[in-house]
Amino acid sequence: MSGSTPTSAPGLPDSVGILGAGRAGTSLARALARIPRLAPGTDAPRVLMAATRPPAALRHHLGIYAPEAEAMRPDQLAADTQLTVIAVPREDLDEIEVPDLVGPRTLGVVDLTNSWGGYGLPDDVTSFLPDVAGGSRPGDDTLAVAAWLRDRGVTVPVLRAFFDISHHDLDSAGRAEEPLRALAVGSDHGGEQARAALALLVAAMGYAPVQFTGLGRAAVVEPEGPGFGGEHTADELRHLLDTASSHLGW
Repeated sequence: MSGSTPTSAPGLPDSVGILGAGRAGTSLARALARIPRLAPGTDAPRVLMAATRPPAALRHHLGIYAPEAEAMRPDQLAADTQLTVIAVPREDLDEIEVPDLVGPRTLGVVDLTNSWGGYGLPDDVTSFLPDVAGGSRPGDDTLAVAAWLRDRGVTVPVLRAFFDISHHDLDSAGRAEEPLRALAVGSDHGGEQARAALALLVAAMGYAPVQFTGLGRAAVVEPEGPGFGGEHTADELRHLLDTASSHLGW
C-alpha cells in the first residue's frame, strides 16, 4: 500500500536465527528477505546467521549469498530471536552446541535437515532411534533428532519445516497469488503455538502452510517418501500427511 508504514503482521515472528550458512540456510534467508515484496506492508523478520566460520568471514559470504542477513557467532544466535532453524547437514548435528539454539524469546527450534543416501545420523543421535521390532521405519531419523535435541536441553517445541522443498526452489517459488505451493509445518503435541507462528511465517513467504502433528509423519514428504519433491497444493499435501501411516507402512 503506497505511503503506508510497514508493520509486522500479528503473530508473525519478528526474528529468525539460522544455524548453517550453506545452500539451505542462505536460500531460507533470501526467502525471508522477499516477504515485503510478496506482502507489501509486512516487514521481513530480522535474520541472524551463524556458521563454523567466524563472523568476519561469514559477513563476506553473506554479502554474496544472503546480503540482508546478519552474521553472528553461534552462541549469539538465539539471544534475541523467536525461531531458530537448524540448517546444517544432518550428519554434522553432533558438532553443534545445542544450548546455543534457545534464548529467552525462542518459541521453537526448527529442524530442516534430511537424511540423504549414505549420509545419515551421527552416532550421538543414532542412539535415540526408536526401538521398533523389525528395524527402522520411515520417519525414525526425524524422531531421533527431536529426542536428541530434547535430551541436550531444548525445552521449547521442536518443529519441522522447509525440509520438503529444494534450496533451488525455496527462495524463488513463493508467490503472492494462487496457486500457492504447499509446505509442511509440523510439531509434536504441545507445540501448537510455535507451529502456528511458523505457519504464519511460511504464509508470508508466499507458500501455503499445511500444519500437522506428529513429527514422524514428515517422512511422507522426506527423501524416499512418496510425496518428496512434489509441488503439492494444500489439499494434496494435507491428504498425504493425513494418510501418512498407510503410505509409510507403519
